Amino acid sequence: MALFVSYNPTLCITYNYSQEYLFSKHLFYVEPPQTAFATDIKPISYPAKCDLKQLHSVSRHGSRYPDEIEITAFESLEKTFANVSVAKEWYKNPFPMSKKLQLVKRGEIEPYFDGLQCRKRYAKFWDGVKYDPEVIKFQSTQTSRHGASLMAFSEGLFNGKGPLDTCKSQPIYYSTPPLLQDAEHYMFFACRRWNETVFNNNTLRDEQVYAYGNKTLVTIAKRLSDTHHISPPLDPHQVPYILINCQFWLAAFNRTDAWCSLLSPKELLLSRYYWDLRYYYQFLYGHPLNTRLGCRYLTQLVNEVEGYLNGNSSMIADIRNVLGFTLSILFATMGVFKNEYPLTANLTFEQIQNLKYTGHRLIYFSSTLYYEIYTCSDDRVLIRVVFNSEPFVVPGCESEYCEWSKFKEIFGGKIGCDFEKMCAYP
Repeated sequence: MALFVSYNPTLCITYNYSQEYLFSKHLFYVEPPQTAFATDIKPISYPAKCDLKQLHSVSRHGSRYPDEIEITAFESLEKTFANVSVAKEWYKNPFPMSKKLQLVKRGEIEPYFDGLQCRKRYAKFWDGVKYDPEVIKFQSTQTSRHGASLMAFSEGLFNGKGPLDTCKSQPIYYSTPPLLQDAEHYMFFACRRWNETVFNNNTLRDEQVYAYGNKTLVTIAKRLSDTHHISPPLDPHQVPYILINCQFWLAAFNRTDAWCSLLSPKELLLSRYYWDLRYYYQFLYGHPLNTRLGCRYLTQLVNEVEGYLNGNSSMIADIRNVLGFTLSILFATMGVFKNEYPLTANLTFEQIQNLKYTGHRLIYFSSTLYYEIYTCSDDRVLIRVVFNSEPFVVPGCESEYCEWSKFKEIFGGKIGCDFEKMCAYP
């Protein structure tokens, strides 16, 4: 894992990071290539006397172009660094607004490999299964990147199993609920109370972010301005977007020698923590509404499993593509991936280093969450939850294979929720 510091009297201090080093530090939403594009996937083993009968998949879209806010910030950085010698080869923003939020080339390939990996990981389950829209259901959030990611996943899943042309592609049907009515995938913006009290008017988030900016970002901005003779000085608000720019140059161009090179290893982590802190209060445990907001998805999960168990449904697979924030809300609703202490502006650097669960450490582009449903010869029904190939124990369950009745009991207060009543505002 290479890291070099280079010095030139004219160009000043820059940092030369390898991709391997940056991936190892979990700084970005971009998944390390050794897992994103792995093909040596071993089939799972089943619990004794049990068979996998139903599979529910919730995946994040593949790597994308920046959004409108990010591109605007990059255009501002372009103006700030226009006369900075160290940036003369790469200060110009290469991301046009016309491409905002579309998949980059890497992001078109990642979901395809997710589909391939799903086929291999659940080889016994998929053996002999032919596509039928009543048996295998596909759904996505209503955006181009989610629809394209879902199609790529299906291509990997049914690779060579369909009727079309020499590649034997399989056409599929998928549904996309209207965004602001989509309480299962886009539950935050479909919830007026969340919009008015979490996304907007979130005093605690704003206080924490403001305090962190004064404590940390101001210092980094001053160091960069002094080191690289930036005039007028770098605005502290621009510092987190240097990290984001670094991420997108890596995702789109496989380059770490541009914006990444400005920040020291410590500054990279501190810049990332700005986003972790912000999203903690917006999509995770920093606001109590987030711990209930995924109830509509859990409700339909239980209904679809019960429908299959009761013989009222032939569906064996429910495959969805969503936002990374959707996964954050589902984790908060299930009470999983919770750190030992809350994220605040006054955490020490050591505490920030020791955080086990943050969005950047967990929810890569193209991350996948699976709910596996097993029926057993002794009449037990089990559920196992797996995220990015790693099973985890749902709080309240005795093991990773949880009794279905216990799972329903744990989330009994959220299953069957009145989403409209919960989200009514004022």
